[in-house]
Amino acid sequence: MPLYSENQLDKLASSGDRNESILRYMAGGAERNVLLHLGRLYEQVASPVKKRWKASLQNTDNRKFFQGYSEAVSAAFMMRAGWSVVDLCEPKQCLIMRHPDGREVRIVTLAFLQPQPRKADKVALETLTRVVNRSQSDRRITILVRKWTPHDFDPEPVRRCVDIWLDAIAKGEWRGRYATFEDSNIKLEFTRTDTPTKPDQGSVAFLLAPENGLHTMELVETRMVYELDNLLSKAEGDANVLVSLVTNTAWSLPPGLFRSLFYGRPIWHATNGHANHQRFGFKLDDEPALFQESPYRAVSGVLVVDRPLKRGPFGRVYLNPWAESKLTSADLVCAAFENETSEAELRVMGWKTAG
Repeated sequence: MPLYSENQLDKLASSGDRNESILRYMAGGAERNVLLHLGRLYEQVASPVKKRWKASLQNTDNRKFFQGYSEAVSAAFMMRAGWSVVDLCEPKQCLIMRHPDGREVRIVTLAFLQPQPRKADKVALETLTRVVNRSQSDRRITILVRKWTPHDFDPEPVRRCVDIWLDAIAKGEWRGRYATFEDSNIKLEFTRTDTPTKPDQGSVAFLLAPENGLHTMELVETRMVYELDNLLSKAEGDANVLVSLVTNTAWSLPPGLFRSLFYGRPIWHATNGHANHQRFGFKLDDEPALFQESPYRAVSGVLVVDRPLKRGPFGRVYLNPWAESKLTSADLVCAAFENETSEAELRVMGWKTAG
């Protein structure tokens, strides 16, 4: 029996509340084709994996469905590059993938169900960014939202405080590069960066909102370390592990947060203005970072998958240049942040797009 048929998906879409079930929502919308594609992949995997995926991918309970969806989507990026799903491993989120050349990789899939952002909050934060952009700053500014409660937001008091702060910096009356704004509904932290503001740019480099900010990164790091320690303590010495982080919405995290977690901060960065042409230099033991720690040399990379609105799953992989068993961009059909050149303990990394 197929995992999904058109008739099954029609029944799912017409039964129950589509807004309460990810499976029903996908069955009745533009992502129906994603489900049908996962159904075709289901036919190609080993029997133990089929049994588990059938129990989760046909389930209208969001947590059960999304764990199976996350595993299947993660495997899909490798299956399209020629890998096969051959078995399950421990812990429960682990799949064993095999390449035609005999290599094996274990995928540890961590699924993150995040609440959809409230439209009113999103509009208010976009307004905040637009208003702060009117402040004249010779260096770009980042905004971190530490606290945000629903309220009738007025951005002008924030802008006035930012102007006073920037004026104090210009007069040499302000020490450091940080400032805060706080009232009963919000708490904002501002950072004046070292990046000059170009004539055609606003002052705001980026804004981090609470649901997709530092708390999310702390949660990601904690779960990754826990699951990796659990897996690697039971695995054979030559285990090759790929971690997959999958969320049901957009991560909306600045790329620098992921890079810092995996590689540390780069010792240099070169760009000509195009994201795909950027190059980053990372030095081993320069600072703490997951890929640089010897217990995690079995981790060949981290696949980051999200699900932006009105489109299917989107993936990018951060490859570990210090791994004992390395993967390359040819092993996954998605954008890859991979090692281009090596010199002693220095690794130069850049983006390579799939295709």
